[in-house]
Amino acid sequence: MNAAARQRIAAAQRKRWAEYKKAQGSSAKPTKAKKRVLSAAAVKHISDATKKRWAAYRAAKAAAQKAAAKPVRKARGKRRAKRSSAPQVTAETVSA
Repeated sequence: MNAAARQRIAAAQRKRWAEYKKAQGSSAKPTKAKKRVLSAAAVKHISDATKKRWAAYRAAKAAAQKAAAKPVRKARGKRRAKRSSAPQVTAETVSA
């Protein structure tokens, strides 16, 4: 599609929108809604809650790092159980 065709289509669309807006009784520029403002108490409440959540997050993260830093002791019970389940080699079983 060439540039002249795009311009004709755009002009026709602008004309249709102008007719529609005239029929609706609205202006071309939309009105801006008023910006909402939080009170000082609301800002303080949100700030305190956010600080509390971050403190809990950091405490949980520190606890996880502390738990990961502890040396892991090897379980000796399982190792001994494997040795005891093997058949015992004695002098009587060797001579048989």
